[in-house]
Amino acid sequence: MITTHHTGSLFYRRCGSGDRLVVLLHGWPQTGHCWRHLMEPLSEHHTVVAPDLRGYGRSGKPGSGYDKRSTAADLSRLVEKLGFETAAVVGHDRGARVAHRWALDVPGQVERLALLDILPSREVMNSFDRDSAAVMWHWFFHLQPDLPELLIAGNVEAYLRFFFERQSFVPGAIDAEALAEYVTAFSDPDALHASLEDYRAGFREDLEADERDAREGNRLRLPLLLLWGAQGGLGRSPVLRIWEDYAERVTGAAIEDCKHFLPEEQPQRVLRHLTHFLAA
Repeated sequence: MITTHHTGSLFYRRCGSGDRLVVLLHGWPQTGHCWRHLMEPLSEHHTVVAPDLRGYGRSGKPGSGYDKRSTAADLSRLVEKLGFETAAVVGHDRGARVAHRWALDVPGQVERLALLDILPSREVMNSFDRDSAAVMWHWFFHLQPDLPELLIAGNVEAYLRFFFERQSFVPGAIDAEALAEYVTAFSDPDALHASLEDYRAGFREDLEADERDAREGNRLRLPLLLLWGAQGGLGRSPVLRIWEDYAERVTGAAIEDCKHFLPEEQPQRVLRHLTHFLAA
């Protein structure tokens, strides 16, 4: 059974009582609710938690600190608060970028890592061209100060539907209950602003940290699993080859009949990969 908890700064869902902790990190424009199909199956052998990231959903919304390092530090403290020394971490979209930073900053705490439907942030930032910028236009829109908040507020459902409908291969994968959860979450002006600050930090503090890691040769040395949607934006990208420049122990696969929202479009296929990876 999934229970909900609040540390004072982070809201999280919890399931299971296994000896290993598995932390599931959501992306944009979602909350930890996106893991609803996977939490109970994974909890048969693990303790599973799915927090709302800093600024998202029902977690705290401080006035600053939306860089991935600060968000990852929240999660590091959560692991300690729950009484665990290490965790296996699974991240999707923005949550995957937080997970990547967490594993670089605290490698002894993240024992293995699964990243869903992303390329390294630094790789994306340094390879934009007309085609990729046209696909990822919202990164540049969200980067602008104040304007996105003004235009999205009052049109939250329409804006979110735009992404869910165009980036889902499976009709109805984001069901009415999930859509209502996400619309409610991002209708909070503070949450909307926080999520946009998340994107803005990607062009500033996050990129600076990534470039520093590249100069210093700081790479992932833990087991890394990559999953991406075969029909999505990464479907034709050499995902594994790209990540091999950033990590030493890379495995992964494309998920068929899927675009971007893997945990909701193809939860059973994702579960099979995660179960095998966690048991290895």
